[in-house]
Amino acid sequence: MKNVILNTQAEVDAFVGADITGSLVIEGSDIDDLSPLLTLNSVSGNLLIWNNSYLTNFHGLDKLTSVGGDLKILSNTLLTDLDGLSKISSVNGDLCIEYNNSLTNLDGLSNLTSVGGELRIMNNPSLTNLNGLCNISSVNGDLSIYTNPTLTNFNGLSNLTFVGGNLEIGYNAPLTNLDELSNKLITAI
Repeated sequence: MKNVILNTQAEVDAFVGADITGSLVIEGSDIDDLSPLLTLNSVSGNLLIWNNSYLTNFHGLDKLTSVGGDLKILSNTLLTDLDGLSKISSVNGDLCIEYNNSLTNLDGLSNLTSVGGELRIMNNPSLTNLNGLCNISSVNGDLSIYTNPTLTNFNGLSNLTFVGGNLEIGYNAPLTNLDELSNKLITAI
C-alpha cells in the first residue's frame, strides 16, 4: 500500500492493511480514535500526525516498530501523551514533536533507541519532562529543544551519548542539568 492520507474519522474507521510502503498522514478535525489502525505493522515512509483537534493519544498504532522516514507530531491540540507508540525502536528520519499544547510527557517513546535525523522538541507549553526518551542513545542530526516553558531538566536523555549535529537549546524554563548534558555529549564525541 503506497501513501495513505486519513482526513476523517470515517477514513480511519475504514482502514484495512498491515504495511504502508509510502507515508501515512493522519490529519483531520474530527479524528479522535486511532484504534481501527491496530492492524498496521509498518510505515516505510514518513508518519505525519498533525492538526488533529480531538486526538488525545495514539492507541491504535501499538504494533508499529519503526518508521522508515520522519515521525512528525505537530499541532495536536488535546494530545496529552504519546501512548500507542511504545513499540517503535527507531525513526530513520527526523523526529519532530511541536505545537502540542496539552502534551505533558513523551512516555510513549520509551523503546526508541535511535533517531536517524534531527530530534526537535519545540513549543509544547505543557511538557514537563523528557523521560520517555530514556533509551535514546544516538541522534544523527541536530538536537533542538526550544520553547517548552514547563520543562525543567533533561533527565530523560540520560542514555544519549551521540549527537551528530548541533545541540540547540533555548527558551525553556530554567533548566537544572544543561551543563551535565553538554559535558556528557562533549566527552562522547
